[in-house]
Amino acid sequence: MISTSAISSATDPQIACSELKAQLDLSVMTTIIFYCASSFDLSLLADAINSHFPDNECVGCTTAGEFNGAGYETDTIVAVGFHDSCFAIQSTLIENLTEFSTFDAQKTINSLRESIAEKALACIDSNSFIFSIVDGLSAKEEVFLTNLDTFTNGIPHFGGSAGVGLDGNKTHVFYDGKFRTSAAIVMFINTKQKFSIFSVNHVDQCRSKLVVTDADARTRQVFEINGEPAASVYAELMGLSVDELDAEVFSLHPLAVKIGRDYYIRSIQRVNKAFYSLSFYCAVDKGIVLNEVSLVDINMPLLKKLESIRNSLGSPHMVMGCDCFLRRIASVSKGVIDKTHAIQSEFNLVGFNAYGEHINGLHLNQTFTGVYISEEAYE
Repeated sequence: MISTSAISSATDPQIACSELKAQLDLSVMTTIIFYCASSFDLSLLADAINSHFPDNECVGCTTAGEFNGAGYETDTIVAVGFHDSCFAIQSTLIENLTEFSTFDAQKTINSLRESIAEKALACIDSNSFIFSIVDGLSAKEEVFLTNLDTFTNGIPHFGGSAGVGLDGNKTHVFYDGKFRTSAAIVMFINTKQKFSIFSVNHVDQCRSKLVVTDADARTRQVFEINGEPAASVYAELMGLSVDELDAEVFSLHPLAVKIGRDYYIRSIQRVNKAFYSLSFYCAVDKGIVLNEVSLVDINMPLLKKLESIRNSLGSPHMVMGCDCFLRRIASVSKGVIDKTHAIQSEFNLVGFNAYGEHINGLHLNQTFTGVYISEEAYE
């Protein structure tokens, strides 16, 4: 085996961890990555993880949903154990995203490379990738990812921002036995297996252009669009009232920035009715142009990408993914969830619904971003 995934829907943390442990062969795996619903009592869950996996390095995060090959899950824990014969993994914690500098980024990457060199299974430069998990409400992803990518020296990098359920207001990452906020985890993964890092969205084309005329970049809040209250402008564009704006509307009618030839969605998080402003999950600032965009079938770009990689690298062992939670909402709203589940099953998609996705230094919204890990190894 290359890796093993496990899932538990038990609400008791001790029972959940016991069920995960029964599905994983801990004698052949050092590192376990897990994704957990934020509905758990996180202090109790941390205790359960530490007691059931004392000899394993466990890293993970809270989510806005999970998936494990058979479809989207809710209120579960999904875990992946990486077999030591196929993966060498070195991880580190970034404790304070606010103060993470380019100097810190250089130290982080250099330290990870030096450590992985001692246990690498294949050429580091051609057979490695980086995986990151970040506090999804820190509003620090852009600077963190830009700094980190400056020193990756071509090593492909993907990841996701931790999420939270509708009843929560904090996102957490887990490292060294504790759940943490305003923090990030960076993992340097060396493997003998063929793999491909990728990211897809389902943007079609631009419908109209909107200029941000007042915003606070620090809080990712847009106060005015085209000189008018932002929420009112967006609602009018949708043919709705401000009171009708919700996550489903945001998922089906996104705004995007254009960089080069490509559109990158800037997902709306919420309406702030006190100011009639819009808060975003991704970077926004005064003067940028937000494009109202049309969308194609949400499943088609992902299916085409996975089929293309399979033709090149062979059958998938697993696709470890970060899938924006707004894509999940859109899939349900559009009535195409069965097709989404079919793709998840065919390609063994394992991962979590994120508050943002990371690809080679970029922080994205409403994408599926991940790594395709093949059954085939490099010669």
